[in-house]
Amino acid sequence: LGAEGRVWTWGWGRYGQLGHNDTKDRLVPSLLVGKALGGAAAVLVAAGEYHTVAVTIEGELWVWGHGAWGQLGLDDKATRLAPTLVEAGTAFGGLQVLTVTCGCFHTLAVTKEGTLWTFGKGENGVLGHNDLNNRLVPTRI
Repeated sequence: LGAEGRVWTWGWGRYGQLGHNDTKDRLVPSLLVGKALGGAAAVLVAAGEYHTVAVTIEGELWVWGHGAWGQLGLDDKATRLAPTLVEAGTAFGGLQVLTVTCGCFHTLAVTKEGTLWTFGKGENGVLGHNDLNNRLVPTRI
């Protein structure tokens, strides 16, 4: 995360986790260009094994990369090669996201009101819902 909330990524890009709308590897830091996050400044970036997420200053959650377990929270298992907005109105009950973290195949988000939401692969109970189910959309704990 660079100055003015700009996002730079590099490394292995096979699943689009770098967010450049392709699956190319980047050997040096590369800026996400244009309106990658709707033109908003990022305040936090987190990465799982094959997915990346960012929170903007407006409390929006943007996700990209491998989505096979629902870890992108977009109600499907598709891979996204570029940042995609998780709609707060449906995903977080209209609440703004404050912080986020990623596991290998799951994501956890906390809203500004302090509610915890999890999504992705539920193996070993990592999502905290007292089951082993995968969640394709953010689900409140």
